[in-house]
Amino acid sequence: MKKRVWAVALACVMLAAMGVMPAMAEDTIKLGGLAPLTGPVAQYGLAVQKGVDLYIEQLNAAGGIDGKKVEIIWYDEKGDEQEAVNAYNLLVDMDEVVGIIGDVTSKPMYAVVDRVKEIGIPIITASATSYDITTDNPSVFRSCFLDPFQGTIAANFALETLEAKKVAVIYDVADDYCIGLAEAFKAQAEKNGQEVVAYEGSTATDVDFTAQLTNIAAKAPDVLYVAHYYQSAALIVQQAAKPEVALDCYFLGADGIAGIENVVSDPSLLDNKFFYTDHLPTDSTDPVVVDFLAAFEAKYGEPISMAFNATGYDAALLLCEAIKAAGSTDYAAVTAALKATDGVQGVTGKFSFDDHNDPIKSAYIMTFEGGKQTFRVRQDP
Repeated sequence: MKKRVWAVALACVMLAAMGVMPAMAEDTIKLGGLAPLTGPVAQYGLAVQKGVDLYIEQLNAAGGIDGKKVEIIWYDEKGDEQEAVNAYNLLVDMDEVVGIIGDVTSKPMYAVVDRVKEIGIPIITASATSYDITTDNPSVFRSCFLDPFQGTIAANFALETLEAKKVAVIYDVADDYCIGLAEAFKAQAEKNGQEVVAYEGSTATDVDFTAQLTNIAAKAPDVLYVAHYYQSAALIVQQAAKPEVALDCYFLGADGIAGIENVVSDPSLLDNKFFYTDHLPTDSTDPVVVDFLAAFEAKYGEPISMAFNATGYDAALLLCEAIKAAGSTDYAAVTAALKATDGVQGVTGKFSFDDHNDPIKSAYIMTFEGGKQTFRVRQDP
């Protein structure tokens, strides 16, 4: 690091002696973006990236921040923890960004925040929902709600709306996000007086969930909470419908379910039967949401693919609003401004942050009709 700084300084001295100087960095505010843009979870990374890029484009068109353009530098970490650390190091040491948007999923985010503590750079994730990501990490924030919140909301919805007295859980035992969801759902269900009749483990590499689903079907739950990402969840729904399993119940999930309608073999299996917590109803009539949806489609030629398009947009908005409020790109000043956020209007709601740097906002229960996402009800904290 020191050698690189001295090399840059020497180059600048030499250029100055020749009467040539590079453009000053102060002309541009540089932000970093960490996301899986290829690989098995690229759908989430690309969704966040599109939302962030849309906001930055709009911000620059409106004059940027104090007349300075904002540049976002993206690195593809492929959903891998070491790749995420490597990309983070490049953003901080080579690109010298003043803030970071990312990472996208929880495991790479954990790997990165271990290093964020060392320098206190402000970082905001649009989608990593595991609880401890922001624990004892004062410069780490998120624009999405977190796993325990989603699990709690889902258990309450199961009781209050679906009138579920008996519930079951199937979860990925190797993924922090899925573990957090499952534990929170189970804890809230027990608090609600609901009977948790089955708690089955599996992994994202499994392709056959028949054994777990047969065990669950024997307990006849009213609801099965699926703490998996959409690819595995699609297989679970399909296999639950097989005659030899015949699991007849509602299914619930979290925001990682988004996109299931694109991979499930029969979308009708989802219709008014699979519900999940998400960040944004696409059929909202709120002018802020309507304007965002129109701008997104105008830029990309297609409607939003999932709510992470919107939480990505909001993550960029919150970070840039904090830079404006701080009147500085100093790490500590921007972090303090983020912490003081109060009523900033984003696409997914008005934002403030609690003591854990998690946003205080509503969740939305989505379902499917005709194989398409449909808003069911808003569930408040």
